[in-house]
Amino acid sequence: MTMTKTIPAERLQGLDLHQGDTLHIVSLVDSAFLVEISRADDQSTPPRGKAGEWLLSARGSVKLSANETVDDARMSYYAGKYGLNA
Repeated sequence: MTMTKTIPAERLQGLDLHQGDTLHIVSLVDSAFLVEISRADDQSTPPRGKAGEWLLSARGSVKLSANETVDDARMSYYAGKYGLNA
């Protein structure tokens, strides 16, 4: 069985809750609840940055093919960053 209840936000302010978090009441200790908070790791969001900065920081480690340009490498980077199919 699943129940949904509304709790005023000020009662949970100190828990640093975000939308999508899951609260699990582990036990009732005296007159307080022991609560477990689960938050999904946000691995779907790649680190933000600019492709130009990446190319400068990767200086010497990026090997371009004979017919590949810097723009090709940049577009490949963006395709991976935003999950686009090239």
